Amino acid sequence: MQPIFNGYDKNYGAALLCPSCGGYYLHHERVEIFERSEDADTGLHVAVTQGKVTTDNNLAGNPSGRRHGLSVYLSCEDCPAVSVLHISQHKGFTNVNLLETELSLTSSRNGFSFQNTVTDDAIKG
Repeated sequence: MQPIFNGYDKNYGAALLCPSCGGYYLHHERVEIFERSEDADTGLHVAVTQGKVTTDNNLAGNPSGRRHGLSVYLSCEDCPAVSVLHISQHKGFTNVNLLETELSLTSSRNGFSFQNTVTDDAIKG
């Protein structure tokens, strides 16, 4: 779906709104970076969550079918929604997409963790 922002401020940019409830208070829970050469079968996948970094060569979940991609998993303070902001590159274009998911988060002493595994099937937008 098309991301919706509030008004732009030259010092801060524009706040991304929750696609589920329109709330302003979105938290970055997980960030994934996908790097690969054009149409390459392999590349680098970096995931950062809860103060930990993991790296591997698994490109499943890359929002770009051909190049680099970035996924930011967001939780909302105002509703239970978990959404994913995707930034991808395709043929010189930089595309931005916001997806609602079927994911939910559970509280823990050290922050949040996903209750189930992220898969393409979990994305409904």
